[in-house]
Amino acid sequence: MYNILLFGETGSGKSTLINYFTNFFLGGSLTNLKVAIPTKHHKATEKWNYSEKDLHDSSKSKTRDCIDYVFTKDGITFNFIDTPGLSDTEGTVKDDENVIKIMAAAEKKENLSAIIIVINGTVARATVNLRNTLTLLKGSVPDVLLDNLLVVLTNCSKATANFDLKQLKPWDVPKENVFHMNNSALSIPVQRWKDDEDIMEDLVAHWNKSMKAVKAITTKIKQLGYKATHAFRDMRVKRNKIKAELHSILLEVKKLQTLQDELNGAQGAEKDVANDIQKYSNYKQTKVVKYVEMEDTPYHSTICMTHSKICHENCSLEYTSELGDEIFMHCKCMRYEANCRKCGCDHSTHYHDTKKPVKKKKTIESILHDVKALYDQNTSKKLDLEKKISDLSADIEALKHALDVKEADIEKCCEDLKTLCSQFNFVDELQSIIDTMERDARTLTNVEARKDANCRISNIAQLANKLSAN
Repeated sequence: MYNILLFGETGSGKSTLINYFTNFFLGGSLTNLKVAIPTKHHKATEKWNYSEKDLHDSSKSKTRDCIDYVFTKDGITFNFIDTPGLSDTEGTVKDDENVIKIMAAAEKKENLSAIIIVINGTVARATVNLRNTLTLLKGSVPDVLLDNLLVVLTNCSKATANFDLKQLKPWDVPKENVFHMNNSALSIPVQRWKDDEDIMEDLVAHWNKSMKAVKAITTKIKQLGYKATHAFRDMRVKRNKIKAELHSILLEVKKLQTLQDELNGAQGAEKDVANDIQKYSNYKQTKVVKYVEMEDTPYHSTICMTHSKICHENCSLEYTSELGDEIFMHCKCMRYEANCRKCGCDHSTHYHDTKKPVKKKKTIESILHDVKALYDQNTSKKLDLEKKISDLSADIEALKHALDVKEADIEKCCEDLKTLCSQFNFVDELQSIIDTMERDARTLTNVEARKDANCRISNIAQLANKLSAN
């Protein structure tokens, strides 16, 4: 079976071309038209499923889905796949939906013999809609199928065609792959020509030339053979992966903002805790204490036991070990008096010793336990915060690395897609997601997260421009 995919702008004549093929294969004629797809002026005569709507509105695509029209002649089967028209008044979103439908239909067939691009041949200069359609076409057809491109210029003959094939550049379609058809027989009501010999004469001539063109197209299709459609599948897989990775980047950038906010919060808390640690670091207090310590001497002295005080140093009396000995009544410190002149005590409180009390000072450290508790609490917090900061920093770096990997994967997928379809429009493919990323980036309140997001958006935009420019 020869599978043939029809591509074209809304109103270019794809469905009418199918009807011409219907007449060619089913033996139709001007007076016995075979209509597979209903038109503004003709009802369907054949029992095919079709998806034609808005037949009287030339600004809208009549075909809503990809429909197969299968014909067999001389034991050879041809399957013509009619597709939704591009660049109608329903906008770019509908175009994107239709392109996905068309590429899915092509992929499903496993092989194609030809892709027929249907263009209104009366158009001399490409309109905005036609330029948009050609851009969509060029970005949808894998390079492996470019040798199987056929162009059908409708509403004209070879002599009257105005369309300049240079507008298909960089596609280079050989002249032998370009066909002309005047489809006036199906574009005007029968009432206008059935009783008018002049119109009838013109229509017969147009009809015969169109049938001749149809036959030539089928002959060319057989010559082209078959091309596998796995490139459509590969393009779909690459496009889906690019979109999935970009969507993942959107989510990860938001996660990066959350982590960066947590990190900034932890760093701020660490500074506060560090200040508190400094504030509570004086939990130790010191004070100087005076005390008396007995030190050895090479002589004995008279000492008051009550006051631990030397009343007569280096006493000249004979040493006695008895406390309160009457000998002390003759000590220089109390001689001729009842009480000691130094301490005011009587002799009974005095004794001899080879030591003397020495007044000393020492510094004693005391701990303010309530302040120490606050110091320890904040020290513990600081350790916890330092670990949190370390973990968050590691998470952020890991997330940035993951984003870098995703960017590299996107670039690799784009390059692979460029290899599959050299005219793929990366700007158109990526612009919507770039717009979404830019919109989301404006909602980021973290400076570092926004800076990282803007850098990644710029990288993707530059990649799209670079690949589309080549």
